[in-house]
Amino acid sequence: MFACYGSAITLGYVMMLSFAKYQALGNSFIVLDDIVAKGRSRRFETMARHLCDPAYGVGADGLLVLSRSKRQFRVDIYNADGSWAEKSGNGVRIAAMHLRNARELSGNVAELITGSGTSHVRLYAGNAKRRIVSATLGRPEFDAAKIPVKSKGQYFINRPIKLDSGSVVASAVSVGNPHLILLCHSLEFDWESVGSRLEVASLFPRRINVGFVVVKNRMTIEVRDWERGVGPTGSSGTGAAAAIAVTVLRGLTSRTVDVYCPAGILTVTWEEPSDQLIIKGPVEFICAGKFEDIRRASR
Repeated sequence: MFACYGSAITLGYVMMLSFAKYQALGNSFIVLDDIVAKGRSRRFETMARHLCDPAYGVGADGLLVLSRSKRQFRVDIYNADGSWAEKSGNGVRIAAMHLRNARELSGNVAELITGSGTSHVRLYAGNAKRRIVSATLGRPEFDAAKIPVKSKGQYFINRPIKLDSGSVVASAVSVGNPHLILLCHSLEFDWESVGSRLEVASLFPRRINVGFVVVKNRMTIEVRDWERGVGPTGSSGTGAAAAIAVTVLRGLTSRTVDVYCPAGILTVTWEEPSDQLIIKGPVEFICAGKFEDIRRASR
């Protein structure tokens, strides 16, 4: 059980909150529900840092806070460092499975509102432990100002970026959150070090997620993900979608591609003519429990 204690100069009262933990191809999230939360909250930023810590909390890549207004569901995503994220592809898929497990969903489809639009989610074959889930992520945005990335041109495609140890060539795209995609011949290098430096590079005003991609053939790629506010993750749903947006734009792959991650395969489709990116893959329930949320109150 996880406890967060109040400070010496304030008094706190204890509230027990339920949580569930899921993973999608190695990308893990803690889910909280039955909470009225509209948009970002410092309370959940702090909670995310504590709960996602593997040594002192539950351990996860992020925290999902679910809320409901009439028939609509909203999911707010907080990274392990407490920062708020506009969208998470694996996060919305996990949220939908949790809602199904909690019997909030009676059917196989749902609409989840995120910080950057609505994702349409569908649940396929499986059970409460493991299920295949798909989610729409919208259309990719290549306009540099909207990603955002500092660029002299309208787009940041196949452009060099200087680092202390040399330079890399990369392309930027938003799929509801910002991504930088590097096409590599191999993943046998210290991509984590490169990702950590690119995330906070001055080119990216809101920091950026970084994907390292090897194109195997027109229907298969391999990806490693460095996530903004998290670090290296087993997979990234929006990262996989961003990789396909870039490889299709450059004529390297078809519009439906199997994305190989260390923990398995995520299938991504960039649909025509809807222009929607869709991800599909497994989600697994890990555990559930309660933790003490001690809120502060003045004397």
